Amino acid sequence: MTLAQENVHPDRNEVFTATELRELTRRSSGLALRRSSAHALLYAVIMTGAFVIDTWWATGLGWVLGAFVVASLHNVLHCTSHGTFMRTHRGNRLAGQFAGTLLLMNSALYRVFHLHHHRNTQTADDPEPDGVIVNPGQYVIAMLNLDYFLGFLRMSAASLRHRYPYFVTTDRARAAIRRDTGIIVLWVAAAAAATALWPMAMLTLYIAPTCLAWILNNFSIMPEHYYVDRTDNPWRNTNSVYTRSTWFGFLNWNTNYHAEHHLYPGIPAWNLHEVSKRVRGHLAFTETSYLRFHARLMADLVNGRAKERPFTLQEGRATSFFYPLEKTEAKFKGPVS
Repeated sequence: MTLAQENVHPDRNEVFTATELRELTRRSSGLALRRSSAHALLYAVIMTGAFVIDTWWATGLGWVLGAFVVASLHNVLHCTSHGTFMRTHRGNRLAGQFAGTLLLMNSALYRVFHLHHHRNTQTADDPEPDGVIVNPGQYVIAMLNLDYFLGFLRMSAASLRHRYPYFVTTDRARAAIRRDTGIIVLWVAAAAAATALWPMAMLTLYIAPTCLAWILNNFSIMPEHYYVDRTDNPWRNTNSVYTRSTWFGFLNWNTNYHAEHHLYPGIPAWNLHEVSKRVRGHLAFTETSYLRFHARLMADLVNGRAKERPFTLQEGRATSFFYPLEKTEAKFKGPVS
Protein backbone atom coordinates (compact mmCIF):
# COMPACT_ATOMS: atom_id res chain seq x y z
CA MET A 1 0.00 0.00 0.00
CA THR A 2 1.23 3.50 -0.78
CA LEU A 3 0.18 6.71 0.94
CA ALA A 4 -0.01 9.84 -1.19
CA GLN A 5 2.59 12.45 -0.27
CA GLU A 6 0.16 15.29 -0.76
CA ASN A 7 -2.27 15.47 2.15
CA VAL A 8 -4.43 18.28 0.73
CA HIS A 9 -7.39 16.99 -1.21
CA PRO A 10 -9.00 19.14 -3.91
CA ASP A 11 -12.69 19.86 -4.20
CA ARG A 12 -13.91 17.10 -6.49
CA ASN A 13 -16.34 19.54 -8.09
CA GLU A 14 -13.38 21.56 -9.33
CA VAL A 15 -11.17 18.77 -10.70
CA PHE A 16 -13.00 18.71 -14.05
CA THR A 17 -14.75 21.41 -16.01
CA ALA A 18 -18.45 21.03 -16.79
CA THR A 19 -17.56 20.22 -20.40
CA GLU A 20 -15.08 17.54 -19.36
CA LEU A 21 -17.61 15.97 -16.99
CA ARG A 22 -20.26 15.86 -19.71
CA GLU A 23 -17.83 14.02 -21.94
CA LEU A 24 -16.68 11.64 -19.22
CA THR A 25 -20.23 10.78 -18.11
CA ARG A 26 -21.43 9.93 -21.61
CA ARG A 27 -22.91 6.42 -21.72
CA SER A 28 -22.31 4.01 -24.60
CA SER A 29 -24.57 1.01 -25.05
CA GLY A 30 -22.53 0.02 -28.09
CA LEU A 31 -19.28 -0.14 -26.14
CA ALA A 32 -20.93 -2.11 -23.32
CA LEU A 33 -22.44 -4.62 -25.75
CA ARG A 34 -19.21 -5.04 -27.72
CA ARG A 35 -17.17 -5.76 -24.62
CA SER A 36 -19.86 -8.05 -23.24
CA SER A 37 -19.87 -9.92 -26.55
CA ALA A 38 -16.11 -10.32 -26.29
CA HIS A 39 -16.54 -11.74 -22.79
CA ALA A 40 -19.20 -14.18 -24.05
CA LEU A 41 -16.96 -15.25 -26.94
CA LEU A 42 -14.05 -15.82 -24.56
CA TYR A 43 -16.28 -17.94 -22.33
CA ALA A 44 -17.46 -19.96 -25.33
CA VAL A 45 -13.87 -20.62 -26.41
CA ILE A 46 -12.89 -21.74 -22.89
CA MET A 47 -15.83 -24.11 -22.56
CA THR A 48 -15.42 -25.48 -26.07
CA GLY A 49 -11.81 -26.29 -25.25
CA ALA A 50 -12.88 -28.08 -22.06
CA PHE A 51 -15.39 -30.25 -23.91
CA VAL A 52 -13.19 -30.97 -26.94
CA ILE A 53 -10.11 -31.98 -24.93
CA ASP A 54 -12.36 -33.82 -22.48
CA THR A 55 -9.83 -34.65 -19.77
CA TRP A 56 -9.96 -33.97 -16.04
CA TRP A 57 -7.31 -31.26 -16.23
CA ALA A 58 -8.97 -29.52 -19.19
CA THR A 59 -12.30 -29.54 -17.36
CA GLY A 60 -10.72 -28.16 -14.18
CA LEU A 61 -8.87 -25.49 -16.12
CA GLY A 62 -12.11 -24.61 -17.89
CA TRP A 63 -13.82 -24.16 -14.53
CA VAL A 64 -11.11 -21.79 -13.30
CA LEU A 65 -10.77 -19.75 -16.50
CA GLY A 66 -14.54 -19.64 -16.93
CA ALA A 67 -14.87 -18.39 -13.36
CA PHE A 68 -12.83 -15.30 -14.23
CA VAL A 69 -15.34 -14.44 -16.95
CA VAL A 70 -18.38 -15.21 -14.77
CA ALA A 71 -16.94 -13.07 -11.96
CA SER A 72 -17.01 -10.10 -14.34
CA LEU A 73 -20.82 -10.28 -14.27
CA HIS A 74 -20.74 -8.83 -10.76
CA ASN A 75 -19.05 -5.75 -12.18
CA VAL A 76 -21.75 -5.52 -14.86
CA LEU A 77 -24.29 -5.64 -12.03
CA HIS A 78 -22.31 -2.93 -10.25
CA CYS A 79 -22.23 -0.64 -13.30
CA THR A 80 -25.94 -1.06 -13.98
CA SER A 81 -26.76 -0.15 -10.38
CA HIS A 82 -25.34 3.30 -11.15
CA GLY A 83 -27.05 3.49 -14.54
CA THR A 84 -23.70 3.84 -16.31
CA PHE A 85 -23.57 0.58 -18.26
CA MET A 86 -26.19 1.27 -20.95
CA ARG A 87 -27.56 4.56 -22.22
CA THR A 88 -31.15 3.96 -21.09
CA HIS A 89 -32.75 3.12 -17.78
CA ARG A 90 -34.45 0.09 -19.31
CA GLY A 91 -31.18 -1.12 -20.81
CA ASN A 92 -29.44 -0.89 -17.44
CA ARG A 93 -32.30 -2.70 -15.71
CA LEU A 94 -32.30 -5.57 -18.20
CA ALA A 95 -28.50 -5.90 -18.18
CA GLY A 96 -28.50 -5.87 -14.39
CA GLN A 97 -31.22 -8.51 -14.23
CA PHE A 98 -29.33 -10.73 -16.68
CA ALA A 99 -26.00 -10.48 -14.83
CA GLY A 100 -27.57 -10.70 -11.39
CA THR A 101 -29.80 -13.66 -12.18
CA LEU A 102 -26.88 -15.74 -13.47
CA LEU A 103 -25.06 -14.99 -10.20
CA LEU A 104 -28.25 -15.57 -8.16
CA MET A 105 -28.05 -11.92 -7.09
CA ASN A 106 -31.18 -9.80 -6.88
CA SER A 107 -30.32 -6.82 -9.07
CA ALA A 108 -32.94 -4.47 -7.60
CA LEU A 109 -31.85 -5.34 -4.07
CA TYR A 110 -28.20 -4.89 -4.95
CA ARG A 111 -28.93 -1.48 -6.50
CA VAL A 112 -30.60 -0.19 -3.32
CA PHE A 113 -27.86 -1.69 -1.14
CA HIS A 114 -25.01 -0.33 -3.23
CA LEU A 115 -26.36 3.19 -3.63
CA HIS A 116 -26.93 3.33 0.13
CA HIS A 117 -23.29 2.27 0.58
CA HIS A 118 -22.16 5.14 -1.65
CA ARG A 119 -24.18 7.68 0.29
CA ASN A 120 -22.85 6.41 3.63
CA THR A 121 -19.39 4.99 2.96
CA GLN A 122 -17.48 4.19 6.16
CA THR A 123 -20.19 5.70 8.38
CA ALA A 124 -22.43 3.97 10.91
CA ASP A 125 -25.16 3.72 8.26
CA ASP A 126 -22.93 1.99 5.70
CA PRO A 127 -24.55 -1.38 4.84
CA GLU A 128 -21.18 -2.93 3.99
CA PRO A 129 -20.29 -4.84 7.17
CA ASP A 130 -17.71 -3.44 9.56
CA GLY A 131 -14.96 -5.62 10.96
CA VAL A 132 -11.37 -6.73 10.69
CA ILE A 133 -9.72 -10.07 9.88
CA VAL A 134 -7.31 -11.15 12.64
CA ASN A 135 -6.31 -14.74 11.80
CA PRO A 136 -5.86 -16.97 8.71
CA GLY A 137 -9.04 -18.91 9.46
CA GLN A 138 -11.13 -15.77 9.27
CA TYR A 139 -9.41 -14.88 6.01
CA VAL A 140 -10.34 -18.25 4.46
CA ILE A 141 -13.95 -17.87 5.59
CA ALA A 142 -14.08 -14.31 4.25
CA MET A 143 -12.70 -15.39 0.88
CA LEU A 144 -15.44 -18.01 0.50
CA ASN A 145 -17.82 -15.03 0.36
CA LEU A 146 -20.70 -17.03 1.85
CA ASP A 147 -21.86 -14.24 4.15
CA TYR A 148 -22.41 -11.97 1.14
CA PHE A 149 -23.91 -14.61 -1.16
CA LEU A 150 -26.18 -16.28 1.39
CA GLY A 151 -27.09 -12.95 2.95
CA PHE A 152 -28.46 -11.66 -0.35
CA LEU A 153 -30.27 -14.93 -1.06
CA ARG A 154 -31.89 -14.67 2.39
CA MET A 155 -33.02 -11.09 1.75
CA SER A 156 -34.39 -12.02 -1.67
CA ALA A 157 -36.38 -14.93 -0.27
CA ALA A 158 -37.63 -12.78 2.61
CA SER A 159 -39.02 -10.21 0.17
CA LEU A 160 -41.68 -12.76 -0.84
CA ARG A 161 -42.93 -12.46 2.76
CA HIS A 162 -42.61 -8.66 2.65
CA ARG A 163 -39.58 -8.58 4.95
CA TYR A 164 -36.71 -6.18 4.12
CA PRO A 165 -33.47 -4.77 5.55
CA TYR A 166 -33.29 -1.23 6.87
CA PHE A 167 -31.93 0.33 3.67
CA VAL A 168 -34.97 -0.68 1.56
CA THR A 169 -37.28 2.24 2.30
CA THR A 170 -39.70 2.68 -0.61
CA ASP A 171 -42.61 0.64 -1.94
CA ARG A 172 -41.26 0.95 -5.47
CA ALA A 173 -37.94 -0.61 -4.42
CA ARG A 174 -39.76 -3.40 -2.55
CA ALA A 175 -41.87 -4.22 -5.59
CA ALA A 176 -38.77 -4.30 -7.82
CA ILE A 177 -36.97 -6.59 -5.37
CA ARG A 178 -39.89 -9.04 -5.34
CA ARG A 179 -40.01 -8.98 -9.14
CA ASP A 180 -36.32 -9.84 -9.39
CA THR A 181 -36.73 -12.55 -6.75
CA GLY A 182 -39.34 -14.13 -8.99
CA ILE A 183 -36.93 -14.06 -11.92
CA ILE A 184 -34.26 -15.79 -9.83
CA VAL A 185 -36.75 -18.47 -8.75
CA LEU A 186 -37.63 -19.18 -12.39
CA TRP A 187 -33.95 -19.36 -13.32
CA VAL A 188 -33.13 -21.74 -10.46
CA ALA A 189 -36.00 -23.99 -11.53
CA ALA A 190 -34.81 -24.00 -15.13
CA ALA A 191 -31.18 -24.62 -14.10
CA ALA A 192 -32.25 -27.46 -11.79
CA ALA A 193 -34.21 -29.10 -14.60
CA ALA A 194 -31.27 -28.74 -16.98
CA THR A 195 -28.92 -30.18 -14.36
CA ALA A 196 -31.17 -33.23 -13.95
CA LEU A 197 -31.03 -33.82 -17.71
CA TRP A 198 -27.39 -32.92 -18.38
CA PRO A 199 -25.53 -32.97 -15.03
CA MET A 200 -21.92 -32.89 -16.27
CA ALA A 201 -22.64 -30.26 -18.91
CA MET A 202 -24.31 -27.96 -16.37
CA LEU A 203 -21.55 -28.57 -13.83
CA THR A 204 -18.92 -27.51 -16.35
CA LEU A 205 -20.84 -24.76 -18.13
CA TYR A 206 -22.46 -23.05 -15.17
CA ILE A 207 -22.36 -24.49 -11.65
CA ALA A 208 -18.60 -24.90 -11.03
CA PRO A 209 -17.50 -21.62 -12.72
CA THR A 210 -20.19 -19.68 -10.86
CA CYS A 211 -19.23 -21.10 -7.46
CA LEU A 212 -15.56 -20.30 -8.10
CA ALA A 213 -16.50 -16.85 -9.38
CA TRP A 214 -17.76 -15.86 -5.94
CA ILE A 215 -14.33 -16.47 -4.45
CA LEU A 216 -12.60 -14.61 -7.29
CA ASN A 217 -15.07 -11.78 -6.85
CA ASN A 218 -14.09 -11.28 -3.22
CA PHE A 219 -10.41 -11.41 -4.20
CA SER A 220 -10.90 -8.10 -6.02
CA ILE A 221 -13.54 -6.59 -3.70
CA MET A 222 -11.72 -7.02 -0.39
CA PRO A 223 -9.03 -4.38 -1.07
CA GLU A 224 -11.61 -1.68 -1.89
CA HIS A 225 -12.16 -0.48 1.69
CA TYR A 226 -9.51 -2.34 3.67
CA TYR A 227 -6.43 -0.62 5.14
CA VAL A 228 -8.06 2.80 4.69
CA ASP A 229 -9.37 5.50 7.01
CA ARG A 230 -12.83 5.00 8.48
CA THR A 231 -14.10 8.41 7.51
CA ASP A 232 -16.69 9.82 5.12
CA ASN A 233 -13.90 11.60 3.20
CA PRO A 234 -13.91 9.92 -0.26
CA TRP A 235 -10.23 10.79 -0.78
CA ARG A 236 -9.31 8.67 2.24
CA ASN A 237 -11.90 5.91 2.67
CA THR A 238 -11.39 3.88 -0.52
CA ASN A 239 -8.52 2.09 -2.23
CA SER A 240 -7.64 1.92 -5.88
CA VAL A 241 -5.47 -0.94 -7.11
CA TYR A 242 -3.16 0.12 -9.92
CA THR A 243 -2.54 -3.29 -11.36
CA ARG A 244 -0.49 -3.54 -14.54
CA SER A 245 -2.69 -6.37 -15.79
CA THR A 246 -4.60 -5.13 -18.82
CA TRP A 247 -6.69 -8.29 -18.99
CA PHE A 248 -7.99 -7.63 -15.47
CA GLY A 249 -9.23 -4.19 -16.45
CA PHE A 250 -10.81 -5.64 -19.59
CA LEU A 251 -12.62 -8.46 -17.78
CA ASN A 252 -13.60 -6.47 -14.69
CA TRP A 253 -14.69 -3.19 -16.23
CA ASN A 254 -11.94 -1.13 -14.55
CA THR A 255 -13.24 -1.97 -11.09
CA ASN A 256 -9.69 -1.53 -9.79
CA TYR A 257 -10.19 2.26 -10.06
CA HIS A 258 -12.48 2.11 -7.04
CA ALA A 259 -11.54 5.38 -5.35
CA GLU A 260 -12.06 7.17 -8.66
CA HIS A 261 -15.46 5.50 -8.91
CA HIS A 262 -16.49 6.67 -5.42
CA LEU A 263 -15.44 10.21 -6.26
CA TYR A 264 -17.37 10.20 -9.55
CA PRO A 265 -19.94 7.35 -9.47
CA GLY A 266 -21.77 8.70 -12.51
CA ILE A 267 -18.80 8.15 -14.84
CA PRO A 268 -18.87 4.87 -16.83
CA ALA A 269 -16.23 2.32 -15.94
CA TRP A 270 -14.37 2.65 -19.23
CA ASN A 271 -13.59 6.31 -18.50
CA LEU A 272 -12.25 5.82 -14.97
CA HIS A 273 -8.65 5.57 -16.20
CA GLU A 274 -9.04 9.16 -17.46
CA VAL A 275 -10.33 10.23 -14.06
CA SER A 276 -7.32 8.55 -12.45
CA LYS A 277 -4.92 10.81 -14.33
CA ARG A 278 -6.31 13.82 -12.43
CA VAL A 279 -6.96 12.37 -8.98
CA ARG A 280 -4.42 9.60 -8.40
CA GLY A 281 -1.85 11.89 -6.80
CA HIS A 282 -4.42 13.13 -4.27
CA LEU A 283 -5.66 9.74 -3.05
CA ALA A 284 -4.57 8.89 0.46
CA PHE A 285 -4.34 5.13 -0.12
CA THR A 286 -3.58 3.04 -3.17
CA GLU A 287 -2.42 -0.50 -3.86
CA THR A 288 -0.07 -1.62 -6.62
CA SER A 289 -1.26 -5.23 -6.99
CA TYR A 290 -4.09 -7.49 -5.86
CA LEU A 291 -1.61 -10.27 -5.16
CA ARG A 292 0.56 -7.88 -3.14
CA PHE A 293 -2.46 -6.75 -1.11
CA HIS A 294 -3.45 -10.30 -0.20
CA ALA A 295 0.15 -11.28 0.50
CA ARG A 296 0.48 -8.30 2.85
CA LEU A 297 -2.79 -9.15 4.59
CA MET A 298 -1.78 -12.77 5.04
CA ALA A 299 1.61 -11.72 6.41
CA ASP A 300 -0.15 -9.47 8.95
CA LEU A 301 -2.35 -12.39 9.98
CA VAL A 302 0.49 -14.87 10.34
CA ASN A 303 2.89 -12.63 12.28
CA GLY A 304 0.18 -11.17 14.54
CA ARG A 305 0.27 -7.56 13.31
CA ALA A 306 -3.43 -7.75 12.38
CA LYS A 307 -4.36 -8.25 16.05
CA GLU A 308 -2.29 -5.23 17.04
CA ARG A 309 -4.12 -2.80 14.75
CA PRO A 310 -6.32 -0.41 16.77
CA PHE A 311 -9.91 -1.10 15.82
CA THR A 312 -13.30 -0.32 17.34
CA LEU A 313 -16.57 -1.34 15.74
CA GLN A 314 -18.69 1.62 14.69
CA GLU A 315 -21.73 1.74 16.91
CA GLY A 316 -24.86 0.74 15.02
CA ARG A 317 -23.04 -0.44 11.90
CA ALA A 318 -23.75 -3.90 10.48
CA THR A 319 -21.15 -6.62 11.02
CA SER A 320 -22.71 -9.13 8.62
CA PHE A 321 -24.91 -9.25 5.53
CA PHE A 322 -27.51 -11.03 7.68
CA TYR A 323 -29.29 -7.81 8.63
CA PRO A 324 -32.41 -7.75 10.80
CA LEU A 325 -35.45 -7.82 8.52
CA GLU A 326 -38.68 -5.98 9.18
CA LYS A 327 -42.09 -6.80 7.75
CA THR A 328 -43.48 -4.06 5.52
CA GLU A 329 -46.64 -4.41 3.46
CA ALA A 330 -46.06 -2.80 0.07
CA LYS A 331 -48.75 -0.43 -1.15
CA PHE A 332 -47.16 0.51 -4.47
CA LYS A 333 -49.37 -0.47 -7.43
CA GLY A 334 -47.69 1.32 -10.34
CA PRO A 335 -45.24 -0.02 -12.92
CA VAL A 336 -41.98 -1.30 -11.46
CA SER A 337 -38.81 0.26 -12.89
